Amino acid sequence: MVFELPRYNKCCYCIPLKIGVLLIGYFSIFMSCMTLATVSWSIFRVTKFVENNENKPNPEHSPTEVKKVALGLYLSFAYYLLVFLINLAINIVLIIGAHREKPNYLRFYFRATLLMFCLSLVLVIVTFVFMGFLATLPILKWSLTLLVVMIIVRSYYLVLEDRQKQPVYELQPYVPVQQAPLVV
Repeated sequence: MVFELPRYNKCCYCIPLKIGVLLIGYFSIFMSCMTLATVSWSIFRVTKFVENNENKPNPEHSPTEVKKVALGLYLSFAYYLLVFLINLAINIVLIIGAHREKPNYLRFYFRATLLMFCLSLVLVIVTFVFMGFLATLPILKWSLTLLVVMIIVRSYYLVLEDRQKQPVYELQPYVPVQQAPLVV
């Protein structure tokens, strides 16, 4: 069974597709950079906590328990960094493709975002396992947003492809030729 994705004529029902795709690209780049900075800061804070716990052990948690939890956090943070670096790269491709109106770039973005959607679902599972349910909710929301973005970019990609296609036939206006009447 084939599932056909919907096709939009406007982004968010009011913005032209090109402007919407560009806004999506720039906003995604900004959010990817913010997420990369936040994850980097979180890695720094976990590292500092582990170092402080080695010097002054916490009576509630043993050093091996802290290291085990820190390892889980490091793994999930490394996966976060990987996903959002890929997201940053493909959003740069999206912006270039939308500005230059290159359907091949947008097709690449669509396929890469499909991969990112699958990676984000894995990220939801990893986050749920290592960080709990509440930490999973923003990632789940991001995954659903990726699905909507994918549909909007695909719609713009199809518009660009339709523009480049040559029509199968072209109707010409009928202009009758004036002839002199036949005289017998």
